[in-house]
Amino acid sequence: MAPNYFIWNPDPIFCHIRSIPIKWYSIFILLAFLGGRQIAKYIYGETKRPIEDVESLSIWVLCSALIGARLGEVLFYDFQYYVNHPLEALLPFRFTPQWTLLGYHGLSYHGALIGGAVGTYIYANYDIALQLFPPRFRFKKQPRKGQNFLWLTTPVALGSMMGFLVRFGNLVNSEIVGAPTSAPFSVLFAHDIVEQLHQSADSIEKVRIFSQDSPQEPTSLHRPITLEVVFKDTLLDEATVRSTLENNIKQCLVNNPYVKEHLYERPGVPLKYSLHRTPQRAYLAHIDTYGIPRHPVQLYESMVYLTALILLLYAWSGLHKQLSDGIIAAIAMIVCYGFRFIFEFFKEPFNVIFDGAV
Repeated sequence: MAPNYFIWNPDPIFCHIRSIPIKWYSIFILLAFLGGRQIAKYIYGETKRPIEDVESLSIWVLCSALIGARLGEVLFYDFQYYVNHPLEALLPFRFTPQWTLLGYHGLSYHGALIGGAVGTYIYANYDIALQLFPPRFRFKKQPRKGQNFLWLTTPVALGSMMGFLVRFGNLVNSEIVGAPTSAPFSVLFAHDIVEQLHQSADSIEKVRIFSQDSPQEPTSLHRPITLEVVFKDTLLDEATVRSTLENNIKQCLVNNPYVKEHLYERPGVPLKYSLHRTPQRAYLAHIDTYGIPRHPVQLYESMVYLTALILLLYAWSGLHKQLSDGIIAAIAMIVCYGFRFIFEFFKEPFNVIFDGAV
């Protein structure tokens, strides 16, 4: 019988430019920004507003949303860590235990919403100019003609709903995972399992995960899987390989918190495995254990945002002359946050505001 879940372990890195990794998540954010800008240009054109203003609006909203998203992550989700590492709150690096380029991997949805709203309000009501050569800075209250804050919420809200692409980025990163489930089309997020096993022993070259059929499951939320572990050095002796499996790997499967989120290995019993040789004479182990499929809530949210965007854009295109300013944005917020509340029931633990994820 075919399994009713998917094993998901894509490479989050799209490519490397020299030694700098370019992640799919960053690409999706860029595509969301470009798509949102095109939506804003369409709305400006249909309402006879100056399309060239979209560039300034886009920059204001993007910068303020990113600042808000970062501050939201720092203040809401991991405040204690960033109090002790303040530079990491501002810079895309980790300085301890060693310098590492991370990018801004912690971005809060709530913070981005607040930051984007603040940036839109400033854009609508103030004239700000910054010039480096010669140095010049101008800041004065000057409302934009035909672009008040409420009117601007429509292109900003519809453009922001291109964020459905960002949820695809979360899916590729295997983050914001849902609660365990036996429902069809659930997902076993294998990235952390593979990554942590690699870190458990230097001798491991490759880890793969396969589904299998077995009537002996600890609970209905566990699914039998096989871990295939290939060792690097063909000169390793069998005793060393078995020791690595029965100690390092067993401890990783039982005790590592990142692994335990997606895999169940019975504690206190010997590791169930078989050992073989590859044609290249490297050792290969097949480990029988249990995976924990989960709801792909990133995909749920992405589909809702995309559907809402299509419907609201279609409604606006036919009714914008009759609609009051701010109506589309209000509907978008109600729909997105309404479904977000529902999807919290598919996450673990249930927490509407401070769920530890964007």
